[in-house]
Amino acid sequence: MTERVSVIIPTYNRREQLGDSIQSVLQQTYNYLELIVVDDGSEDDTEEMVRAIKDNRLRYIKLHKNTGAGYARNEGVRQSQCSLIAFQDSDDLWRPERLEHQMRYWQEHPDCDMIYCPYLAHVMKDGKILKEAKVPDWDWGELEGNIFHSLLKQNTIGAPTILMRKDCFLEVGGFDVMLRTLEDWDFALRVSEKYTIGYLDEVLVDAFISEGGVSTSGAGTHFDTKCRMIARYREQMIEDGIFDKALMDLFQDAEKNGVLNEVTKMLLVLMNR
Repeated sequence: MTERVSVIIPTYNRREQLGDSIQSVLQQTYNYLELIVVDDGSEDDTEEMVRAIKDNRLRYIKLHKNTGAGYARNEGVRQSQCSLIAFQDSDDLWRPERLEHQMRYWQEHPDCDMIYCPYLAHVMKDGKILKEAKVPDWDWGELEGNIFHSLLKQNTIGAPTILMRKDCFLEVGGFDVMLRTLEDWDFALRVSEKYTIGYLDEVLVDAFISEGGVSTSGAGTHFDTKCRMIARYREQMIEDGIFDKALMDLFQDAEKNGVLNEVTKMLLVLMNR
């Protein structure tokens, strides 16, 4: 079990968190890897911090302007040198055995094209943990195999838990660069339409999430993405009987954030294209 893995970390002005994220990859018990940090136009001293890390498995790519995590991940994969790829986020942590256990699982399930695992979500406020939750948990529906219809209901796959074949990534076109949030959900849906997905039920990633992450200024990127997702998968949602609930959740969320009119207009434009 010595197949090398390209690990991609997109980052933007996350110098304080990025160091620990990098080390959690470099300190894996499975060390046949290259780590590619794609700096998405940071304006802090991210570059100096990364270049100070002396490890020949680490590569640094600097983009000239901020283009979003999806674009940065795609560029990292484009420049990767391995047939397997994995993703990490600049503010999350891999547990030391993340790659080792997933690679062992893959050996036992060679029919899988992509595998993932649950992560422990730590909801943070003012540097303190407010609550923790395992994602996905036991009652989240189908978690492996052909899971497209389960994923339509809710995303169970966090990008930092993914390990997959590079050729599959390229075949589905990578991440949608038009989406500035929830791009991992759209990506997982497109993979699940074509390929078999495996699930290792072991928490191997810690994700740190700020409380109240939805923007309340205008419709914001969160609502733009939700509208695009509903418009894009409208027919499948109607077929599965979840379209009305998706609309209700969207409008309730928009009303709560004071942007119901903007979101309604946005959705109508996207659905009529």
